Amino acid sequence: MTVSVIIPAFNYGRFIERAVASIQAQSLTDWECVVVDDGSTDDTGDVVAAIAAADPRVRYMRQANSGLSASRNAGLRATTGEFVQLLDADDLIGPHKLERHAALLGSHPDVDLVYGDARYFRDATGDAPREEWEPLLPAVSGSGEPLLAALVQDNIMVVQAPVVRRSLLERVGGFDPALRKLEDWDCWLRCALAGASFLHDGGPDPDGLSYVRVHGTSLSTDQIAMHVTAVQVREKLMSGLPTPQLRRLNRKRVNEHLAIIGRLEGLGDHLGAGMRHLIKAGLAERRITWLAWGIFMPVVRRPPGSWAMRRVRAMRARRRGQEIRDWQADRP
Repeated sequence: MTVSVIIPAFNYGRFIERAVASIQAQSLTDWECVVVDDGSTDDTGDVVAAIAAADPRVRYMRQANSGLSASRNAGLRATTGEFVQLLDADDLIGPHKLERHAALLGSHPDVDLVYGDARYFRDATGDAPREEWEPLLPAVSGSGEPLLAALVQDNIMVVQAPVVRRSLLERVGGFDPALRKLEDWDCWLRCALAGASFLHDGGPDPDGLSYVRVHGTSLSTDQIAMHVTAVQVREKLMSGLPTPQLRRLNRKRVNEHLAIIGRLEGLGDHLGAGMRHLIKAGLAERRITWLAWGIFMPVVRRPPGSWAMRRVRAMRARRRGQEIRDWQADRP
């Protein structure tokens, strides 16, 4: 097989059929797909078993609940394709994506990973994406320090954006089972540290893009846990960064995560922890704003301060909604 598609699934029986259908609709037919059921208690297994019975290219595996990293590693062990496409069970890829990215890897033997753009959409059940918008992610090609700098700043792609050479994933040891979130970003960082070359595909064909479904049970909705894991990834990364500049950038980003954690904790149920995180980050980066947040957090939590914060968040939500509408209006 040219491309192995790996889909971890946990209690996503309501979405998994559409995810697999987006693979079956690919213009490239030389693929295999394995769905790794990570201990689901819903009808995920029944849905995938029915698909696999009708299409031998689709296989179903089940394991005790172990997380996304373990599921993806199990899928890697169970497949043989030269290239690997990852896909979350609630998301989709356009019908030309595998063909386009496999061809780019085939014509660029020095490239280890090809990734394209993505679109987010809010649509819990329908076949076609609605209310679609584009994430503001950088387009980075190359290797070495420029690639590392972009990845240290933040993740540059959604998990289903790339098609990757299997040899690269095997070289870096796959995904870290200790991480339950951000395991893909951690993997791309280790790939870049290993000298991998990335190629961004900026083609405008919507059928070559990735589509990320936004809904209430998405893993990315747990904001504090995401930032805590980001700190964990960055601390693990720190000693391996090759230059002082990259280590300083990484430390700055650690403190930015701590400041966000502090605000979220302080406005929630963990006032003391939130204040400590904000003051620690503020002292490290000499940021008066963070120090002020940490010191005056008890005041912000009182009714007038809470009202002001709700107004600020509402203004930000309206601004983000307007950005999405402007992007949609500008599309050809």
